[in-house]
Amino acid sequence: MRRFLCVLLLMVLIPYVTTLAVSGRESDGWHFEEAEGDGPFVAVERNGRVTNVDAEEFLIGVVAGQIPADYGSETLKAQAVLARTHVYRELDGASSIPEEALDIDCLSRAQMEKLWGEDMFSKNYQAIREALSETAGETLFYGGTWITPFFCRAAAGQTRSGGEEFPYLKAAVSPGDLEADGFLSQTTWTAAELARRLNEIPDGGAVQAEALPEEIQIAERDSSGYVTSLQICGNLYTGEEVQYALGLLSPCFSFEDLDGKIRVSCKGIGAGYGFSQAGANALEREGYDYKELLHYYFQDVEILDKDKNPV
Repeated sequence: MRRFLCVLLLMVLIPYVTTLAVSGRESDGWHFEEAEGDGPFVAVERNGRVTNVDAEEFLIGVVAGQIPADYGSETLKAQAVLARTHVYRELDGASSIPEEALDIDCLSRAQMEKLWGEDMFSKNYQAIREALSETAGETLFYGGTWITPFFCRAAAGQTRSGGEEFPYLKAAVSPGDLEADGFLSQTTWTAAELARRLNEIPDGGAVQAEALPEEIQIAERDSSGYVTSLQICGNLYTGEEVQYALGLLSPCFSFEDLDGKIRVSCKGIGAGYGFSQAGANALEREGYDYKELLHYYFQDVEILDKDKNPV
């Protein structure tokens, strides 16, 4: 169970902007100012100086790194609520928290400009600021406590159930996922290359190239089609272990023999739990607002303000 939780939390915190290859902790491009009032604050350290940044201001850079800014306004609002939920969950009633304790990236202005381009910076920045402003203080609760706000860029056409451990994670049909750029990805491997990668899995056992792909067997998929376990050369792996070893975008994958090589086909982007950004963006075009989007992907949750009052 601990490995399961670690994998899920890692997938939640992986931002959308992986292509920037930056951590959000560069030495320049920051424009945070010391906040006043009672908080909550995020203590941001740059160049040996700690600045108490208003949490809502900090969240602009967080949301910018989690979702395409050209998505619909209601989808951006829903993502803003999820990002805020993570921060408040980690704060747990405190007035301040160190940035590193949040374990999420916050893009600087320079990084946002690099991501969006100077021409689109103002429009996208304003869209995210408005998403946060129009949901100010709102977070997601289940059973009186903040949820772990799982999200992914795109599920594989249906999000995954969290089982008893995360009862608010329901399997939700999400056809808009198929519209996401990169929904279907394919990579081709020689048997030797594939064996080398699989042999790098810690405590995974030996994989012989000459036995591939015949000795690859998908042992189990969940109800949404994601690989939960597979056997390779007699060794048992989780879907996530093989996903990471091969650098796949999700654990919803399959193998096939292709002219003497092995093709791996992968659906979705992310772990497939919780809020599907691409799916939500499609539902927004059907008229869903951000609250409806959140209730669509999370079961029996409440949207409450920072004082735990209904909104």
